[in-house]
Amino acid sequence: MGFKSLLASLLLVPAATAQLTGHVGPTTALSAKQATICSVLDYGGAIGSADIGPAISSAFTNCVLKHSGSTLYVPAGNYQMQTWVTLSGGTKWAFRLDGLITRAATTGGNMIAIQNANDFEFYSANSAGGIQGLGYQARNAGPRLIRMVTSTNWSVHDLILVDSPEFHLVIQAGSNGEVYNMAIRGGNLGGSDGVDVWGTNHWIHDVEVTNRDECVTVKSPANNILVERIWCNQSGGSAIGSLSDGTAIEDIVYRNVYTNGGNQAFMIKSNLGSGYVRNVLFQNFISRGVAYGLNINQFWSSQTPGTGAGVQLSNITFQNWDGNVVDGVARPPIQLICADGAPCFDITLDNVNMWSQTNKAVVKCESAFGSGVSCIRSGSSHTSYAIVTQSATQPAGYTTPTTMAGDLTAGFATNAAIPTPTIPTSFFPGLAQISPLAKNK
Repeated sequence: MGFKSLLASLLLVPAATAQLTGHVGPTTALSAKQATICSVLDYGGAIGSADIGPAISSAFTNCVLKHSGSTLYVPAGNYQMQTWVTLSGGTKWAFRLDGLITRAATTGGNMIAIQNANDFEFYSANSAGGIQGLGYQARNAGPRLIRMVTSTNWSVHDLILVDSPEFHLVIQAGSNGEVYNMAIRGGNLGGSDGVDVWGTNHWIHDVEVTNRDECVTVKSPANNILVERIWCNQSGGSAIGSLSDGTAIEDIVYRNVYTNGGNQAFMIKSNLGSGYVRNVLFQNFISRGVAYGLNINQFWSSQTPGTGAGVQLSNITFQNWDGNVVDGVARPPIQLICADGAPCFDITLDNVNMWSQTNKAVVKCESAFGSGVSCIRSGSSHTSYAIVTQSATQPAGYTTPTTMAGDLTAGFATNAAIPTPTIPTSFFPGLAQISPLAKNK
């Protein structure tokens, strides 16, 4: 379908709550968390501090945990951080990070971990606060930037995360979380994931990621995850995986995802293993100049094989896709390579118009059953079959993918500092963000 038709179809998409099982985000208003302001400047910190970590810990322990309805506050300014913090517990509180914290140590772990929090909000009121990881100085020898651990009823928003030595934002289990209005910049190499999420009832929306690994990726176990209005701007692309033994993923929706360059429009990746991925919708995707397009690969060579016969994929729908890959013969715009020991079924491609910038392409299928692409097999008997490669022609509904102001033409170098971006106000062509930036409220 053309871009105008695609945009019109968005009006028919149900509200976000249709996918989620209930409320996400804090259960009280931000104003209810401002009765006590716990500024790091009152607990040993200073603007320009060489290590703001101890002041953050002290403000949390000696103020936040002693006052319900409080805000841990890092004012605007530049800070360094050498001591990582795990802020565990607390109810009805906020972390307001208006300053920019720069990594100044190579200890592993997480610079800031929020653990077992309830009714919590992590944000920047000026939409300019965040963390500079300087990952080029400590690649794979330093921390992740932010980790949300087994927390409930929370949000992370209006933060900028730059050049983590490893992953940028990890959502580890928990429930009822919301992530939005984020700008993430990583280096042009693997191990630089933007957002990794697992758990129950999480909503990820209005996020821009530049890196060369995962953009926004769902991992196991996960259920009732909604990911929408994502801008993978010279990124590795979004994914589900990597999947191995005991996978349990269901009721997932990705929609309104725009990918400019990078590794793939979307990938489901595994290597043997066991368990399931089921009831998944990928709706309204636009991609341009990606390496792979729509890509299921259950023989993912970069992953150590699991012990089972394969993760079972079923009831997965790809709907309203428009985009192109760089070379559709070398890397197909559509590839459905399913596990021979657990053939995938009920795989539906509906109005998927993926093509190649070279005007030549093939499609590939293996042990895949469903409809919507020539190489897939139909029927209720799901018996494995060897890989089938077929020549493809340009889909009748294909149009040259639209662009967005701010599209990058390349990723960022891995041997120099990455500049701090500003958070955009649109993350998918023609759509404004769902919630305005905090600075504009």
